[in-house]
Amino acid sequence: MQIEVIEVYAPYIVIVIYAIVTMRIFARIEDLKKLETDLMKYAMEHFVTKDTYANNQKALQDQMLQIHKDVSDVKNLLIGALNKRE
Repeated sequence: MQIEVIEVYAPYIVIVIYAIVTMRIFARIEDLKKLETDLMKYAMEHFVTKDTYANNQKALQDQMLQIHKDVSDVKNLLIGALNKRE
């Protein structure tokens, strides 16, 4: 009985194994390592580190604060000049 079942399903099992091997459904270790290397290279080229982002964000905030102070100074000078004219 067991041999008859194996004889019936053996061709299907062989086709499934063949499809798995030829279609590369399961990744090999070499493929995964290459993919990891490619992903790390892409990330290093297109993204910044958290520390770099934080430093740039702090510098930008400092510049914006300085611009705000400068605009306030100019505004106060203009108001002062207008008050002197009156």
